Amino acid sequence: MKRRHFLLGLGALAGAGALAACSNEAPAPAPPSGAPPAPSTTTSSAPPTYEGEAALVALGAAVSALAGELLGQAAAGAGQGRYGAVPPVVAAYLSGAAAQHVAHAEAWNRLLVAGGRTAVDGAPLTIEPTLRARLDAARAPVDLLGLAADVTGTVAATVTAMVGEVTDAAAVTLAAGVGPVAAMHGATADFLLGRPPTAPDDPTAGALGPDALTV
Repeated sequence: MKRRHFLLGLGALAGAGALAACSNEAPAPAPPSGAPPAPSTTTSSAPPTYEGEAALVALGAAVSALAGELLGQAAAGAGQGRYGAVPPVVAAYLSGAAAQHVAHAEAWNRLLVAGGRTAVDGAPLTIEPTLRARLDAARAPVDLLGLAADVTGTVAATVTAMVGEVTDAAAVTLAAGVGPVAAMHGATADFLLGRPPTAPDDPTAGALGPDALTV
């Protein structure tokens, strides 16, 4: 089939050349030497920008997506033996927490789209390169749990702080639901690391603000 299309294309080119040869019209003049090239008509869409409460909702989507991506990749690597012998409970924790954070990111993005905004693509955050480098450098289950404790703690603090900053009822409800789940993930990682359970003095300590977005 490809050869047939190729031969048909050659025939079309030959026909076009014959028509041009028989035409009485003069060929279009070539551009003068040294003339600037014609401007390109290719356009690229500008990245989305978020302001006001939309920036907070976008922040929720990005930080949840980041947690989902990192924990999901950690779980996948554990299944491939990349980090040595990972206890089943740790692997189950990583995959389960990842799925919940991905679902949270999707919920935040649905709020953005419902408000006429563009959904956040990936995890455009200033902290993303540092946390991803930590995952790349991980060599043992303890490294994965330490990363999980930190990233889920960031999610919990960020969305808990958002409860008092957003006014949209759907956003308040979502933040109030996501915060405790992320805090539970952080507490579970601490437990698996053998750390004593402690309640934070300030549950919003370490929260990200909209300035952490890179879009």
